[in-house]
Amino acid sequence: MINLNFIYNEKAINIQCKREEYMKDIFKRYLKKINKDINDVFFIFNGNEINEELKLEEINNKNNEIKILVNDINDTIIENKEFFRQSKDIICPKCGEICLLNIKDYKIILNQCKNKHKRENILFDEYDNLQKINEINIICGECKKIKMKYIIIDYIYVVNAK
Repeated sequence: MINLNFIYNEKAINIQCKREEYMKDIFKRYLKKINKDINDVFFIFNGNEINEELKLEEINNKNNEIKILVNDINDTIIENKEFFRQSKDIICPKCGEICLLNIKDYKIILNQCKNKHKRENILFDEYDNLQKINEINIICGECKKIKMKYIIIDYIYVVNAK
């Protein structure tokens, strides 16, 4: 038997399972205990959302005890706040594409992005604010999911680990 430790709202509930069980069946048993619907939550293991069509052994065939984070779908974007980080590249403040930086008369010029935007007369102390990226707006090019969901999951995981 494998012991799955579901963590939801900082409370842990253990469910014993067999490796050959489908995750959707395990989720149903867990959701019955917390009185939730499958459409209201999502499950995370090792930073990835769990596909309910997989068997437990396909997710983890090594450990006899596994922690799974459970989060409300409505909480994936915490109160619609903006989560900014500093860009590692020089980006256009209008479209977010990579651009060139020139300095003229102690002022910054951002230009030559792929959309041909140009922003001039930027003071040095304004530049940092123009180079911040709102993580909520980033969508994965492969799976088309919002990156922010996983950033918040990592944040929730750190909070729950304390």
